[in-house]
Amino acid sequence: MNTDAVEFVDGEGIASRVLTLFEELRAMLAAVLPAAGIEHVGSTAIPGAVTKGDLDVCVLVDANAFREADRVLAERFARNVGSYQSESLSSFVDDSRPIPVGVQLVVRGGAEDFFVRWRDLVRRSPQVLSDYNQLKHEWHGGSHEGYRAAKSQFIEDTLRASEVASSAMPWTGCVRH
Repeated sequence: MNTDAVEFVDGEGIASRVLTLFEELRAMLAAVLPAAGIEHVGSTAIPGAVTKGDLDVCVLVDANAFREADRVLAERFARNVGSYQSESLSSFVDDSRPIPVGVQLVVRGGAEDFFVRWRDLVRRSPQVLSDYNQLKHEWHGGSHEGYRAAKSQFIEDTLRASEVASSAMPWTGCVRH
């Protein structure tokens, strides 16, 4: 058995447990970071999406609050050591819960502030959801590293194409998704 193999499940089967856990975490995070935006992102936040069965939370803060928010989150979660970190992104994990949790701390408007845009794009586009699910099916049983690289490229390409399409339509150019 390959312990590095990525496995996916039907998100509908775990949706209520994930939502309950998100609400618990949102309350805890709002108490310690009252100015932060706290969003359920990732595949469990998208109806019909195939998922690894984890919960992804995005914590959005202003640039001047990033260091303090990073410190506060580091007291409550383990750092995701293998994940990209920057002055506007910190990643944390919590594998002690029945559902694994990932927390992404991002600066509002920063280079890594795309998690909510991605979630919303996949929610409103059946074609993007279908393509994203297909990518996951293709990587089921494959390596986590390979899957993460393929997923990152897919998200970058899809967001870029979405932004180009919306900027080409003058009536939607004033509202950026």
